Amino acid sequence: MLLSAPELLKTQTRSVVVRAQVRGGPVPGVILKHFRDEPVCGLDDWAGAEFVTRRAPELGPRFLAGNVDARLFVLEDLGRGRSLEELLRGDDARAAAGGLLATARLTGQLHARTMGLQSEYDLVRQALPPRHQRIRVENARFLLEHEGRLLRWLSEVGVAAAPGLHEDLETVARTLADPGPFLTFTHGDLAPGNVLFAPGGPRLLDFEYAGMRHALYDALMWLVTVPFPDELVSRADITYRITLSSQCEAAQVDSQWALARATVALARTVNLFQWLPPRVLEEDREWAPGLSERAALLHHLARCHALLASTDGFPGLARTLESLESRLRERWPVPPFVWPALHQAGL
Repeated sequence: MLLSAPELLKTQTRSVVVRAQVRGGPVPGVILKHFRDEPVCGLDDWAGAEFVTRRAPELGPRFLAGNVDARLFVLEDLGRGRSLEELLRGDDARAAAGGLLATARLTGQLHARTMGLQSEYDLVRQALPPRHQRIRVENARFLLEHEGRLLRWLSEVGVAAAPGLHEDLETVARTLADPGPFLTFTHGDLAPGNVLFAPGGPRLLDFEYAGMRHALYDALMWLVTVPFPDELVSRADITYRITLSSQCEAAQVDSQWALARATVALARTVNLFQWLPPRVLEEDREWAPGLSERAALLHHLARCHALLASTDGFPGLARTLESLESRLRERWPVPPFVWPALHQAGL
């Protein structure tokens, strides 16, 4: 197999990505990924792509080969297409909304196809230089070990932690570490830029943060992390839930579904206050293209509040975040973010 016409797609601290044409091979083109730094992320990416190729090959690029010593692996080139982010930044509201719903369905298919397959995933990941700890346990430990960062935010804005805050955080962390019936393979970084609408259909890209976790970790994209109109969030939630329910009985029970959504939403909202320091009180910076850190914090708090309304769990954490949101909205008159494609339609 001979490679020709190399095209540099991405060069970052973590990885270099190159597209090349293939002469005399089984596929017309390939993607080569070389992870220079953070080898754990690179190996998680490799394992994620290989696992998806085994269990759901139509949902991502096929894994073809790799070399650990070279920190390099090769994927099928899916061809050129538009990402969900490009659709949202375009001028076609129907295409953007349809893209989000297709993403929710694609995510549900990935989770339904890999539900409970911890042992099978471990065989793939542990065949590479192994991780010292499962990724969902890392997520749970981070939430608890950095509780002080949330408390610092509360102190800076003059909000008292409600009784039960710590106990609620412990409950959320336990669920992250042991998702029970919601345990499945997750992409881990389901951002609009990581969904490609290729000639063969929508596909998931870049599995650097992949691993076995709570299924709704990926659903955070439309539930909490990325701003979307409420009506579109509801449609994405229903689409995802119906797809996941084919293999997850817990997703069919309203009370369990509401609790699951609230749990992951709380974890991500607290995480954002752990990642961003209180200097945001004095200086606002860009968090994502077109979205400031202050806007992101307020959006997370609002979405978390909405999801908590459907369950009576986590009263200490809920009251604390509600007070924090109220105080921050007094300080920050931040307009809501609207994607260009959805703005055109008045959504």
